[in-house]
Amino acid sequence: MEKQYAKQIIEWAEEAKQTLNIRKEIILDENTNDEQLGKIVRQMYRAKSDAQNEIIEKTKQNIK
Repeated sequence: MEKQYAKQIIEWAEEAKQTLNIRKEIILDENTNDEQLGKIVRQMYRAKSDAQNEIIEKTKQNIK
């Protein structure tokens, strides 16, 4: 993998960790209270962050 592309992939992965999209159905669910919603959002962010970190690590391994 070329270093230029690898650097771009890593940059995009880092940027992706800065935002989280949440479907309106999750937010508007009447059966979910605010505390549960907070836990759901935190879990979603952790999963996304972990996935992006994995991409970063694999990309770094490919450029060595």
